[in-house]
Order: sequence, then structure tokens, then C-alpha cells
Amino acid sequence: MTKRQTPLSTAQEANVPRRAREVSAAPPVQQVPRARSGGSRRNRRHDKARAADLVVIGGGSAGVACARRAAAHGARVILVERDAIGGTCVNRGCVPKKMLSYGASWSAILSGCLSHTGGHEDWRDAIVRVNAEVARLNVGYTQRLTDSGVEVLHGEARVTGPEEVCVGDEVIHARRILIATGARPRTLDVPGGDLAASSDDVFTWQSLPASVAVIGGGYIGVEQASILSRYGVKVELVVAGDRLLPHFDHDIGAALADALTARGVRLHLNARVHLLSQANGAVEVCYQPTNDPSRAGQTEAVRAQAALAAIGRVSNVQGLGLEALGVDFGERGGIRVDRQFRSSVRSVYALGDAIDGLHLTPVATAQGRWLADRLFGRRGERADFDFVPTAVFCEPAIGAVGLTEAQAIEAAGKPERIRTVVKRFVSLEHRFAGTPHQSVFKLVLNARSGRVLGVHLMDNAAPEIVQALAVALRLGVRESHLQTTVQVHPTVAEELFG
Repeated sequence: MTKRQTPLSTAQEANVPRRAREVSAAPPVQQVPRARSGGSRRNRRHDKARAADLVVIGGGSAGVACARRAAAHGARVILVERDAIGGTCVNRGCVPKKMLSYGASWSAILSGCLSHTGGHEDWRDAIVRVNAEVARLNVGYTQRLTDSGVEVLHGEARVTGPEEVCVGDEVIHARRILIATGARPRTLDVPGGDLAASSDDVFTWQSLPASVAVIGGGYIGVEQASILSRYGVKVELVVAGDRLLPHFDHDIGAALADALTARGVRLHLNARVHLLSQANGAVEVCYQPTNDPSRAGQTEAVRAQAALAAIGRVSNVQGLGLEALGVDFGERGGIRVDRQFRSSVRSVYALGDAIDGLHLTPVATAQGRWLADRLFGRRGERADFDFVPTAVFCEPAIGAVGLTEAQAIEAAGKPERIRTVVKRFVSLEHRFAGTPHQSVFKLVLNARSGRVLGVHLMDNAAPEIVQALAVALRLGVRESHLQTTVQVHPTVAEELFG
């Protein structure tokens, strides 16, 4: 989900107020040019209305999770999806991206060990493997929905009333409607912006350009820059801000910039893109520097065979008829919901990337299950959205949970109430390879009690490590607990405990 997107704050002790648990994220949905019903009711007449307890529009993480759980409680559930089941995470996000990252690592290793081995041929093999896995997951998701008793309709859904959904010529009366239509890539709104591919497009490439200008320094931008560079592509990373991963801890963002630069990625920070043009088979990305008053108004440019816009995603909620229904929208364009995920129209709910909040697949799944439990079963236990671990699958990988140093200081009110521990080291993996690439581990602590408020890691093992530490933070782990726990040796994780 794919993986936007900020590590959420943890609950704090004295001087650090507990943050309200907010709602967030799920994957997107795109269009196919057909509308037909699936399952055992495929031949039902379209001019006859029928009823359901819940109609789910969108077959991504949030929609699938809610539909299956609601059906398990005995609800009559119809799920409508206009593209492949699984949403962004399965089809254009988390799964294919991580598989490409694995392939990129193997390609980089081979090219380092065998001087005659390049990365370009490996890309074709990687795309074949990715497509095979996505197809397997599409079938599996659809089968699990059917086995759960959910009826799946393929087509365009439109909400035509508070309790009515139309799919093609078919009318469904629903006691409740769930919007789980995910998000889509944000377009680059500058002259020539249509020359830039989106992050979705990358998974359709059958071959790689020799050079790419990646525009954006968030999750998607750094992941794509890292993946493409390991496949042998010359990457220019153009970032509007003054650092990478602006929502992560500043030490991690700085360390990642050094790591990407060491791997051959050229960074252009404080670069506001205002024009893309094409000439002689290349794309020119023109930008204005924003950090030097003496260069105000000047234009600089990078040239590459292709450009890729990775500037975030927007909620995919237009064209569903929600505006006419009176549904309210939030500041970021998602559907505005309360703590029960209910919109301004009482019968209409929304989850995942369709609402403003943290857009991560596990968050969307947790939201979907909780909502189904609340509406159709026993009142379920709400997931703890104060402690949401997150990862960036670049090279090296990033893992984080809890507060950044800046967030902790702001919450505490005084810098002296916060203490940090930062460790930089070269892992055995890199020592064996003869490379000086450093890993960085950072703990953000309550200076008085030693409670761990945030963990921020840069190492290829970071995503796996931070998942376990999310549980530790929920339970109130302190620095003394880490120091008195026996470590596994030799591992990178032991650096957190010593």
C-alpha cells in the first residue's frame, strides 16, 4: 500500500499528552470497461432491485476485511470492485514493490560479484515474477471472499441514495454502504506534467530506461529511486523540501540521503519543479532552487530518458455520487468520518485511503474488521492507532514506531524532558561485502523515566525489528528493560539493547 504516511505518535507520560486515536488508510481501485455480477447470481435480471445489509464499494484491504468479517457475522454482503480484487497493496503497491526490491538487491549483488552482469535483463525476470504473484493473490482474495459468503460484483458503482447503490443497470438497496475505494497517484500539476509516469506505471514497464528523474522525497519516491538505481538505472532524485522522508525522524532522513548518494543516486533538494519538457528523446525536469535567495527566480534542470512523479496519493472518492448525497470531505480530500467511521450521511461509512489519515494497509485492515464487528457482531476491540509501526522498503530499509525527536519535544513542552540515543555502526553483512555503509539506530526517550517514546532504524533488518518493538512500546518499555534483556548475537538488533 502500498505502502503516504507519517509515523503516529505514542501515548505519553506526564508532560506528553495522549494523542487521540485517529482513523486512516486503505488501497485504491481502478476502472475496467465491463459491469457484470459474479458468483451464483450471475444471471439475475438487472431490472430487479435487491437488498443487502452492507454494500462495500472497493475491494482493497479495508473493503475485503470488512466484507469478510461482516459476512462471518451473518450479514448479507455485496462487494463491488471495478478492477482486480486486492486494491493497491496487492496490485500496484506493497506486494509488487517489495518483490521488485528483492529483485533489485539480487541484481545489485550479481552486478557486484560478476562484472559482466548488468541489471537490465534482471528487470524482465522480476516483472514476470511480480505478475505471477499478483495473479495468485487476486485469485486467492476472490476465493476467500466467496468462501466467506460475500457476493462479488465487477463494475462501476454509484451511490444514488442514502441506502441505494447502482452497478450498471442493477439497483441494490443497502442498510449500510461502505466506501473503501482507496487512493490514486497524485498528478504533477505543472506544464508538461503528463510526461511523467506514475508509481503505478512502473509495474507495467517491460524494460528500463538508462536514466530516470524521480520527483518526490517521500515513501514512494525514495523506494522507487532505490529500486531503480539497484537495477542499474542512473537516478536523479528531485525533492521539493530540504530533506528526505520529512515525516520521519531527521537523523534517519539525513542518514538515508547519505546512503542513497553513496549508491549513486544524485539528490536535488529544495527543488520546486515548475516545468517538464521533451526534446531529443529525453525529458527535462526544470526546477527553481528554494534555499538560496541569491538564486531566486533562476531555473535549473536535470535531463533523463524518463521522469517519474512520486508526490503522494489522493483519495479516490470522486464520481461516486457522494457530493450530491451531501457527504462531507476533509482538508486532504478524503471523506470526513467520526470515530465510528460514519460520514455525514448516517448510512454511509468510509475507511482506509478513502478518508484522511494514515494510509497503510494494516491500518485499513484493522479498521475494516473493527467496523464489521461493531455493526454486525459483538463490539470489537479497537486497534491501537497510537502505536503504528511503518517501514520504507528502500536500500537500506527504514523502520519506525512512535514519536520522532521533534514530535516528542513538542509534546513534552521542553527539550530537556527528552533524551535520545543514536548508534551508528557497520553490520557484519556490509563488512563481509567490504562496503562502509552504516546502519543507524535511534531511541527517543523520556529523560526522567527512561520510557521509550520512539524507535527509528535504518538497516535492512529494520522493518522486522520494528514490528516487535511496536508491542514493546505499547507495553511501556523503558531503556532499562532493553539494557537488562539478553541479546541474540551476532545480530543488528542487539545494538538496541547494549
